[in-house]
Amino acid sequence: MTARRDFAGFFAYAYSGVLAQAIMLCGDRADAEDATQEAFVEAYRVWDRIAEYDVPEAWVRRVMVQRLWKVYRRRKTGQERLLQLPVPVQAGPEQTAEAREVLRLLATLPPRQRITLALFCLEGWSQQEIAAALRMTRGGVAANVAKARQTLREALGMAADEVTGREPLVAGMGTGWLGGFGAPRVGVGQDRLVGVLLDTQSWVRAAVETDPQLVERARAAVADRLREDR
Repeated sequence: MTARRDFAGFFAYAYSGVLAQAIMLCGDRADAEDATQEAFVEAYRVWDRIAEYDVPEAWVRRVMVQRLWKVYRRRKTGQERLLQLPVPVQAGPEQTAEAREVLRLLATLPPRQRITLALFCLEGWSQQEIAAALRMTRGGVAANVAKARQTLREALGMAADEVTGREPLVAGMGTGWLGGFGAPRVGVGQDRLVGVLLDTQSWVRAAVETDPQLVERARAAVADRLREDR
């Protein structure tokens, strides 16, 4: 991270990955962009401190999760409208169809199930960490994750102990793309559902990155937010 200590470089490096995670958490691009931009605004304000962190984007992701949760915690049902994302150039039709099916199924989950599942399986947060961040009990987190996993496994026709041996949905962007974002602590290479979710998130990141002006528009939006707060 030494080459990315300046905020502008950090923003260009981290924005698309944080946005992809936000989309996986909530399923709505507008809400995801709002929460992601707010998180980077907060990061800018304390950049002198968090720039020294080994993984400053982890701090940004945590703020983004908190912003999204404020919006979604009172909702009982998921966002069932179709998430509009362009097709990554690296992905074939079958891979795109699978990613969109996974996103459709995620949209049917209640918000508590979706966000706890994503944090546990994609970010590798412990049940206790999720409980503290979302102000839930650890048992409540465990129950929501279990229900979400069961629903998705059944919908995808997976056995509970099925092992992944699949190719990534996007060439060159399988589970390894997480890199500095932190490998999950559960199930990679063991649990097929985790592999499917990770590959779907990589597809989402590749999809948002097909827009060459993505970072510049987001940078301008963050600058506008900072000006409004003065």
